[in-house]
Amino acid sequence: MAEDGDAGSNMGVVAERLGTSQNKLGPARAGLRSKGLIYAPEHGQVAFTVAGMAAFIQRQYDAPA
Repeated sequence: MAEDGDAGSNMGVVAERLGTSQNKLGPARAGLRSKGLIYAPEHGQVAFTVAGMAAFIQRQYDAPA
């Protein structure tokens, strides 16, 4: 999702990136929603609830270990 920025991500694309089906992502999606980390701006889409979260995650991913 961080690759897609703050605009949100298509669940089908996320599932494809992870090599799984959208149905199998359901529990993870529900968990992230219940914790308030993501929301569904429209059907089949998810986005971070905090502005700038995508950039923050991308910086952590790109940071040297």
